[in-house]
Amino acid sequence: MGQTGGVTTAGRQAAPSPTRLRLVLAAVLAGAVLAVPPFLAQGHGPAPDPVRARAQVVTAGAPPTTAARVDPLAAGRALAALPATGKGVFDSATGDFASHFDDVGDSDQTQGGARPRVVAGPAMRFALPGGGRRSEVLPRTPEYREGDDVWVHDVSALHGLPTGTSTWQLILQWHQRANSGSPPVALEAGGGRLRLANVGGDQQDLGPLRPDDRLDVVLHVHFSRSAAKAVIDVWRDGKAVLRDYHPPRGTLLDGADYLKLGLYRDPSIAQDSAMTTTRLVAGPTAESINVQGITPGR
Repeated sequence: MGQTGGVTTAGRQAAPSPTRLRLVLAAVLAGAVLAVPPFLAQGHGPAPDPVRARAQVVTAGAPPTTAARVDPLAAGRALAALPATGKGVFDSATGDFASHFDDVGDSDQTQGGARPRVVAGPAMRFALPGGGRRSEVLPRTPEYREGDDVWVHDVSALHGLPTGTSTWQLILQWHQRANSGSPPVALEAGGGRLRLANVGGDQQDLGPLRPDDRLDVVLHVHFSRSAAKAVIDVWRDGKAVLRDYHPPRGTLLDGADYLKLGLYRDPSIAQDSAMTTTRLVAGPTAESINVQGITPGR
């Protein structure tokens, strides 16, 4: 049996000190929700860890904390949105939009459809009625020859494109100088997929494609008549979907290729469709067209 100041403590707790009572009462009157640390309740033990002590105090009505959602491509997209200027660089966002394209409405580039036209944005609108064959323009880019490289960033929106068709339907291509024959490099829509075709064959799958999808595609092409030297890389929405592809028939069929943009399809397709291109950029390197931030892992 022990005594403290003449008060017997056997079988019961000693009365809390006035100091401890004042601390607890102050917390209650302040309206705080307080988990009382052991050293206040019992008067014994080491001083509390400051981090754990803070965790024990919950403020009424405080919103729950959540991890911030960060778009890993945000910085890259911000960079790609800047104007791309420099030697050998084409950018539809600089200067007068229409001036970047040749042969708008030319009979060779428009067959059975409306002439491509500049719309608000600015942007280029391509439309084909059922049975229409071609609505294309020629960007003012150079011809590409053996050993050349080009990086292209294409941002386009589809409008009712019959992506499930089983026949051919092109939305962008590098065409050989010859007027006939399938192009060595083409982006195609069909079977519910976006594909890369080499002379109409050896189609590489680039992912699903729906009739009203928005496309954000970066392509890198190294031009060569040699299959071993020719290379194509493709990123879609910042994700690599085709890397170090060596098309079996190369990326050149004759002396040079030139870029064509727009809809070109089998006239047996009976559905109306359209595409709007809001940005087209081309240059000799990823850095020259500001796309390195949206081509991770290159």
